Amino acid sequence: MDTILHKTISAFNRRDFSEAVRQSTEGLAQARGRDEAFWMGLLDACEGYEHLVGKRMLKAETKLIASMQKLRNFGFRYNDFEVTAALAGIRLAVEEIRTVKQENKKIFDVSLLPQFRLAAKADIH
Repeated sequence: MDTILHKTISAFNRRDFSEAVRQSTEGLAQARGRDEAFWMGLLDACEGYEHLVGKRMLKAETKLIASMQKLRNFGFRYNDFEVTAALAGIRLAVEEIRTVKQENKKIFDVSLLPQFRLAAKADIH
């Protein structure tokens, strides 16, 4: 599962959202118990950003909100994935989508696309 999580994060951070969706779908398929909800939230995020770059704002907003609702139950980090940082980035994207819709802006500020990351591990030796 760690390998799939690394591949998902790597694809997401390269802005290869289609690959991030594929990897997170694989993670969800292998997940059991509490991990299923985590992978569902991560998949929703990846799909949301895939819709966003495809200029499907309503679908993106729906997926990103669903992602936040699922991931917020996992605290600061889960399986070394920094949930809080991801949630902050997702929330910012949802706010920008709403601004674009309300102000009839044509462009989403892509500089707001977050990076997903794993928590740093201390080497204690």
